[in-house]
Amino acid sequence: MIDWRASCRPGATGLGLLLAAGLAGIFLSATPGAVAAPAAPGQQEVSRDFQKTVTLAAGQFLRVENKFGEVRVHGESGREVKISAIIRVQAGSHEEAEAYSQKIQIEVEQSGGGLRVRTVATEDRSWNLGKRRLSYSVNYDIAMPSEAPLEVQNSFGNSTVNGVRARSVIDNNHGSLTARDIGPTRLTNSFGSIELAGASGDVAITDNNGNIDARDIKGSLDLRNRFGNITVQNVHGEVTIAGGNGNVLLSDSGTSTISTSFGNAGVRNIRGDLTLRDNNGNIEVSTVSGSATLANGYGGITISDVKGRVDCITNNGRVKGSGLGGAIAVRNSFGEIELENIAGSLEAETSNGRLYVRDARGGVTLRTSFGAIDASNIPKGIRAVTGNGAIVLSDIGADAYAKTSFGAITADRVNGNFIAEDSNGAVAGRNIKGDATVTTSYSGVNLEAIGGQITVDNQNGAIDASAVRGNACRDISLKTSFSSIRVRIPDGLGYNVTAHTSFGRITSEMPVTATGTVGGDSLNGTIGNGGCKLQLIDNNGSIEIAKGS
Repeated sequence: MIDWRASCRPGATGLGLLLAAGLAGIFLSATPGAVAAPAAPGQQEVSRDFQKTVTLAAGQFLRVENKFGEVRVHGESGREVKISAIIRVQAGSHEEAEAYSQKIQIEVEQSGGGLRVRTVATEDRSWNLGKRRLSYSVNYDIAMPSEAPLEVQNSFGNSTVNGVRARSVIDNNHGSLTARDIGPTRLTNSFGSIELAGASGDVAITDNNGNIDARDIKGSLDLRNRFGNITVQNVHGEVTIAGGNGNVLLSDSGTSTISTSFGNAGVRNIRGDLTLRDNNGNIEVSTVSGSATLANGYGGITISDVKGRVDCITNNGRVKGSGLGGAIAVRNSFGEIELENIAGSLEAETSNGRLYVRDARGGVTLRTSFGAIDASNIPKGIRAVTGNGAIVLSDIGADAYAKTSFGAITADRVNGNFIAEDSNGAVAGRNIKGDATVTTSYSGVNLEAIGGQITVDNQNGAIDASAVRGNACRDISLKTSFSSIRVRIPDGLGYNVTAHTSFGRITSEMPVTATGTVGGDSLNGTIGNGGCKLQLIDNNGSIEIAKGS
């Protein structure tokens, strides 16, 4: 059994002893590409090969420890470990290179647990190179049993593992790490990329300063990165990604949790729920079979084809969504919200942006400040509130409530009651099947084809209202000041009329049977046989009763 924790502890290698001995004049090549480079001008190179074959018993592991070179490991059938290595040394002269090459040894030790292959640079205090330049590398190519566990610890070089199907732990520094067709694994790297293609079990990946590309994982994935892009595809299990300063792309995976900063995040085809948090990048999500919880700081959010509930929070970016199957809750600041084709209920709020909604088949509540609201095709009714913007509503299947200040309200084709509250804007309502109740000031009110009661309280604005013909009349109450009132009522219906104005006249196209005192600025009586209330009050404007169609 491999002690995985112990496999990650740094050991005191011969190279570490050399460095501790103070050979500061030695130049150790830290660039992965340099290990295969030809000798530099004025340098001489010496190389020698190492070959060894060891039989690995069932259940034993292989551990490889190296610095300043490349490690390649591939799995094969059988029980043999075939070790092939090339030791290269560059120095100012052939003699120096040859002498130091003998100080570098490859140690192969087998114990009850497994096989250990290690690069050792032997300490020699008499080997004092002063200011002379020296570099070396040890490159491994190892074949091993594919069903045996593997540990690799390498620094300042690339590591590649292929076809090892037992559990593996690969720890690399300052070079790329590549793994293909492997079993459950833990991959760690710093200052280099990680590429994984094909893993039969759970995977853990950690990188500090490199890009990560992982795909075709049969188990779960736990991935962490600080300064690099992340690309993940086709993970059968759950996915957890913690990014730092790079883009994240995830596709074709199970339930996923993602967090990142200072990078964009793109996610599609998630079989399950999605939780995604970003601080300073755009988010784009499509095709999630479960719910989606999205949070962002300074970037936009685009969502499409999410079957479950969506909870979305962002501060300084646009939110755009379509094809959402569950209930939706969106909160935003300093950005607009645009949503369409919503199957469930919708609650959307922004502080300083426009709200645009189309085809929301559940109940809808919209709220904003300093932005307009535009909503249409809302079968189950809507509540729309803004502070300083216009509201436009159309094709509302139930009740509609609209409230704003310093903006106009327009509603068309409302299959329920219409309530409008405005402070300094015009209100227009057309084809309202239910009651219409309007409060505003300093602007006009225009209501056409109202099927229910009409109630308008206006200050300093004109009123023009008309009721539709029906089997029975509905009460009408209109009030304003410093402007006119015009009401159109269908022929054949009866009303009890009370009209009063000052500094204006009252006229009627409909025959009115007057009762009580009659004057140019006051009228009490009945139209037809009476019945419904027709109350018209104006302070400084004319009143007109007209015949409707």
